[in-house]
Amino acid sequence: MLGPEHPDTLGTLDNLAGVLREEGRFAEAEKLARQVTEIDQRVVGPEHQTTMEAVNGLGAILDAEGRAAEAVKLDRETLDIEKRAFGPEHPMTLTTMGNLTIALAHSGDFAEAEKLGQQTLDIRRRVLGPDHPDTGLSIYKLAQIAALRGRNDEAIALLHEALEHGLSAADLLQGQKTAEFKSLQGDARYEAILADAKARAGQQKTDASRPRS
Repeated sequence: MLGPEHPDTLGTLDNLAGVLREEGRFAEAEKLARQVTEIDQRVVGPEHQTTMEAVNGLGAILDAEGRAAEAVKLDRETLDIEKRAFGPEHPMTLTTMGNLTIALAHSGDFAEAEKLGQQTLDIRRRVLGPDHPDTGLSIYKLAQIAALRGRNDEAIALLHEALEHGLSAADLLQGQKTAEFKSLQGDARYEAILADAKARAGQQKTDASRPRS
């Protein structure tokens, strides 16, 4: 019996909060994420990586719920802690930078969002390489910002780049119905990117199911 404060229990609850967020059950997701965060802060400390992961999840829930200003505030606080505790190039620090990038865009601060998004991409290219999935994700976030600003040509080019440089086809397809890409709906170029991603995802599924020799 693990108990309510065991790391595996908290990890499962944190994952459940993420599922509730994806289902749009924001009140339940937020309540659960806050419970996990409070326990983590008490049990392992406010600067532990597990706590930072929980706080990141809470920030994502607030942003998805349309409370971008609150998400920005929480992400800034989290980023300050992570830079001090882990360093400016730690994966958790970069994850929070990515979350803050999108929260800033949702709050309407596109200039800072683009600046931070580009900084995150530059670090990931240097540290992880040009074709790492996290590098592709950073490019994808810049595409989200461009689309939100109505800069569709730029968004299309960035989506192509992201798919060619690490972003998984599944991640691109998952985001197709989000508000960020509303301006691209009906654009033949965007539909072609989605078709390409679907083909890649199908091929990856086929490759994964083949027996290994």
